[in-house]
Amino acid sequence: MELKSFISFKIRKQSKKKKAWLSSIDKNTVLTKHTFEIIILSNYTMYRLLELSFTHMTKVQFIGIPLQICGFDLLCSARTGSGKTLAFSIPIIEFILTLGWKKENGLGAIILSPTRELTLQNYYILRDLLKYHEINVGILMGGANRKTETEKIKSGIVIVAATPGRLLDHLKLTKGFKINNLQILILDEADRCMEIGFEEEMIEIFKILPTNRQTIMLSATQTKNMKGLIDTSFKKKPVFFAVDNRKDFNIPSIKQGFSIINQDEKMGLLLAIIKKNKGGKIIVFFSSCNEVRFFSTVLKSIKLDIFDLHGKQKQYKRTSTFFSFCNSQRSILFCTDIAARGLDFPAVDWIIQFSPPTDPKEYVHRIGRTGRGIHGKGWSLLFILPSEMGLLKFLKKNRFILEEFRFPFKNFSFLNERIKNIINKNFFLKKMGKEAFSSFINSYKNHILRNIFDPKKLNIEKIYSCYGLKQFST
Repeated sequence: MELKSFISFKIRKQSKKKKAWLSSIDKNTVLTKHTFEIIILSNYTMYRLLELSFTHMTKVQFIGIPLQICGFDLLCSARTGSGKTLAFSIPIIEFILTLGWKKENGLGAIILSPTRELTLQNYYILRDLLKYHEINVGILMGGANRKTETEKIKSGIVIVAATPGRLLDHLKLTKGFKINNLQILILDEADRCMEIGFEEEMIEIFKILPTNRQTIMLSATQTKNMKGLIDTSFKKKPVFFAVDNRKDFNIPSIKQGFSIINQDEKMGLLLAIIKKNKGGKIIVFFSSCNEVRFFSTVLKSIKLDIFDLHGKQKQYKRTSTFFSFCNSQRSILFCTDIAARGLDFPAVDWIIQFSPPTDPKEYVHRIGRTGRGIHGKGWSLLFILPSEMGLLKFLKKNRFILEEFRFPFKNFSFLNERIKNIINKNFFLKKMGKEAFSSFINSYKNHILRNIFDPKKLNIEKIYSCYGLKQFST
């Protein structure tokens, strides 16, 4: 039986109501004063929200939840940490409950996200919200046991969180995957879903899924690739809304800064900051998996407890690291940009960008791992080489205002020499250092801002020193 939402069908045609809702929103209103009580939600959903200490709505929730419940296709732009996950999860749950959806009806909603970690996060948030509801929710992602996923699909899933590749795999090959009645498709971090490697998969997915559905796209950044995704995803023009659309990106909850420093001094400054913030939670971003492996191994060798997260790890390791870091109160995470998108790490104090992002738009996603929630605060520090000063002008042009952080640590030579001695006494560390060096150079060669990140401008001797190499050889 083909299921349709009568409410969605009626209200989609009533554009006047849509305009009335949007015009009723006062742009100067402090929207966090609005509680979830102003929206009619089921008793168990409301009770669970209160249990999880969600009482007041953020701006994206105040605007997005009613529009999604009414059945409009949505295109949302909201900064990271603004509450987008809850904004699309609550309407999905209420929709399924209102229709009395059963697992025999097949899949009702899909939440698609570009990374496994974000997919895991969406799955666990949904499962948390559904504590008092009998709604089957599943997860489909690369690296997980495909046979187990197939059995779950055959037993009946109503809501699924998935990565594009694994979803497409099941859509093509898994028999008994009921998608004919699909009502809602969520694209979380939609701009990333159209990057190289995902675009063809996304197009195939849209060809297979039913067209008579509600589509919601959310992202902290909008890119040119989004136009192709919008043209492919929506049958009609979606409602677009943006929240926290500031004239600049001076987010009050995040103190953004930079430090101009030579490559061979980076590790010394990083160590000094870590030692000064032993009671805090720190995330350090690198440009490659090899750099994460190398620098985390080096610091572990001097008895520092470091979590590391990157794309070359087995899935069980990535999952374990993600939850271990989330649950810890004082810890350090070394990672690539795999951890920059949408992940909600609680109470992160410092974001340190050891290497600038290879794509400048990732800057906003990186710093968004701190200062999250209504009362969250944090600091962001970008390490800049003297030859990379042009990046500051680029960020300023794109409305990011950073101030220079000056540290009282004037001489890092002792820390640097100590690290070099440790590396040169260990054959495996030296090998890892060479691999990390090569990855660093490759990231420079592939950087989007080639006029700023030019390998010819680098001081190779100081680069060698950063990786503990006295003389680099292939």
